[in-house]
Amino acid sequence: MNKNSIYGAIIGDIVGSHLEVAEIVAKMNKSRVDYETRQKILDKNTPLFTPDCSLTDDSVLTIAIADALLTDRNFEKKLKEYGKKEINMGVDKYGRSRFGKCFADWINGDYVGESWGNGCAMRISPVAYAFDTLEQTLKVSEQATICSHNYPDSIRCARATAGAIYLARTGKSKQQIKYFVEKELDLKLEYDLQYLSKNYDFTSKAMLSVPQAIYCFLVSNSFEDCIRKTISIGGDVDTTACISGSIASAFYDIPLDILEEAKQFISPEYDKVLQDFSKKYLQK
Repeated sequence: MNKNSIYGAIIGDIVGSHLEVAEIVAKMNKSRVDYETRQKILDKNTPLFTPDCSLTDDSVLTIAIADALLTDRNFEKKLKEYGKKEINMGVDKYGRSRFGKCFADWINGDYVGESWGNGCAMRISPVAYAFDTLEQTLKVSEQATICSHNYPDSIRCARATAGAIYLARTGKSKQQIKYFVEKELDLKLEYDLQYLSKNYDFTSKAMLSVPQAIYCFLVSNSFEDCIRKTISIGGDVDTTACISGSIASAFYDIPLDILEEAKQFISPEYDKVLQDFSKKYLQK
C-alpha cells in the first residue's frame, strides 16, 4: 500500500487518458457521452487500464513541477523545458497535439500566461508535498501557477488543490478539507454524482472542472473509488481524475497492483524524477 504518493495524479491521468478522447469527440459533435457509457467505469469489473491508455500532458507537467522542486524552483523554465521536449516528439498516441494551442504558444514564448484552464491544478500536487506548512504550500502553489496561469480563478483553483492535498496528507478530515476548499473557491461543493454523470459537459475551464474533481474525492471511499467516480461524470476526465487522484493518494492508500500497472505507462526517465522526488520529500 502507498499513501502520500506523488503517483496519485499520474494514475488518474493515465486511467482517464483514452476515455477523454470520446468526451472530446462528443463535444465536437455538440453532444455528450451518454450516461450508461459513463457509468460503466463504476463497475469494478471494468479495467482501469487498457492498451489505449497513455501518459498525457497532465503527468508530464506534474513531473516538470516535481523536477523544479528538486532543483532550482524555476517553474517556468522546467515547464517550458518539458513542454518543448514533448512537442518535439510529434503528435500523441491519439494523433493530437500534445498541448492546447495557447499553452503551446506559451511554451514557445508567443503568449502571455493568462490562462483560466484547469492545467493550473492538474500539475500542482508536488508542491503540496514539498513544504511543512499550509502557508508555504499556498504561497509556492501561486508561484508555480502564475507563470502560465495568472488568471485569478486559476490561482484560486491551484491553491485549493494544493491545500486540499496538504490537509489530506497531514491527517485532516474530509469535512476540514471541504471547508478549506469552499473558502478558497468561494463556492459550495454541493453537487450530485448522478446528475453530473447525466449532464456534465466537457470543459477545461478551471472553475468549472476543479470543484467537480474535488467533490468526487469528497464522496469517494477509496483511491480506486475516487478515480472511478471522477471518470463517471465525464468531461475532461484525464485532468479531473489527475486532480482528484492527487488528493485521494494523500488521503488513502494506493493499491500496489494499481501502482504497478500504472508504472508500465511511465518512461524510466520520468519515473526517475518521481522516485527522486519521493525519496526527498515523502520519505522524511
